[in-house]
Amino acid sequence: MNIVVFGSSGGIGRCLVNNLLNNHNLYIGSRSQNKINKLIRTFNIHNKASMITGSKVDVQSFESIADFLKNANNELGSIDCIINCVGSLLLKPAHTTTESELNDIFQTNVFSCFGILKHSFKYMRKEGGNIIFFSSSASKIGLKNHEAIASAKAAVSALVLSSASTYAKYNIRINAIAPGLVETPMTENIINNKISLDYSKKLHGLNRIGKPENFIPIINSLIDYRSDWITGQTFFIDGGLSNVK
Repeated sequence: MNIVVFGSSGGIGRCLVNNLLNNHNLYIGSRSQNKINKLIRTFNIHNKASMITGSKVDVQSFESIADFLKNANNELGSIDCIINCVGSLLLKPAHTTTESELNDIFQTNVFSCFGILKHSFKYMRKEGGNIIFFSSSASKIGLKNHEAIASAKAAVSALVLSSASTYAKYNIRINAIAPGLVETPMTENIINNKISLDYSKKLHGLNRIGKPENFIPIINSLIDYRSDWITGQTFFIDGGLSNVK
């Protein structure tokens, strides 16, 4: 299968790329070409069986997304699946959040998904495809100081619902995964603070935070051809954060 991964240099993205490369051809993207080159060298050294290539992409720019997907299609020959692992985190109450910060949160988390939907359609309209976004458990449960990121991730889940309906006739399936707190470079400020980490653990029913590898089973399941009856869903992989107390 030919898979495009946005945000491949992040904690979850890198873990997924490492796993997916065992069985699939990948075109990977990041804000930094140096990071992409380093990832490709690293994975090639480990003699993965499939092809991996990639390029820089700015997910806040529709033009950059369009160019990136065009390059991906040219390199892979076709695009079967797109996974958007790009995300950001802002923990602030609404009254201290600036307009610029809010714009950045929505551009990174919502506009990126919208741009991917917009510009991937022509590559999937004939043969169908599979698109996976990342939402958040913060979109389902009220968490203090999560106003910006919770509303953005809720928009991602809403986008999944509507677009799944729109593109079902083209056999394009669209789903989302909603994590709880996961140990990644993006969350290191929380994890490195014992008080914050202990508090966060207690919010999760399993009393622990997640790891990037926790998402490999659901990703592998969603890209499996036998999952071709699943669309319009947000799957909460969150250690019980959203529904277990």
